[in-house]
Amino acid sequence: MSDQTPQDPYAVPPAGGYPPPPPAGYPAPTYPAAGYPGGQAPKPGAGALSIVALVVAIIALIICWFPFVGGAAALIALILGVIAWVSAKKSGRPAGLAIAATIVSALALLVGIVISIAFLALIGRTQDADEYCKRVSTTQATYDQCMSDQVSDWFGIDTTS
Repeated sequence: MSDQTPQDPYAVPPAGGYPPPPPAGYPAPTYPAAGYPGGQAPKPGAGALSIVALVVAIIALIICWFPFVGGAAALIALILGVIAWVSAKKSGRPAGLAIAATIVSALALLVGIVISIAFLALIGRTQDADEYCKRVSTTQATYDQCMSDQVSDWFGIDTTS
């Protein structure tokens, strides 16, 4: 047996220095790994692509009321959302934000398409009304009255008052 006595591990270290090394024969201290034994380390949170997709989807939902522009932004957001969703599933990360981005962008795309179609239909009807009113009108006043009558017929509004 050695003639060294074990040092007190709770003793105050000497002034001006580091604590003395552990005596020979003692193993170095070990610390348990983070988390539960045998468990996997937690996956990081939502990826940056999911956040970007959700932000672009929200912007697309706001601007989807503008013909063509909103639909294009929604299509970009939908593509980003699907890519983020697939990426999250492959890496085992939560896919909630990517799913939300996909749903919001799909809704914005649907509204954008409907608005764009309605806009094109309105332009077509306006051109037809313009051609008709040019044929039947002889003065600017009769043309204006004809166009006013056409618009009131479309929307069921009485513009004579």
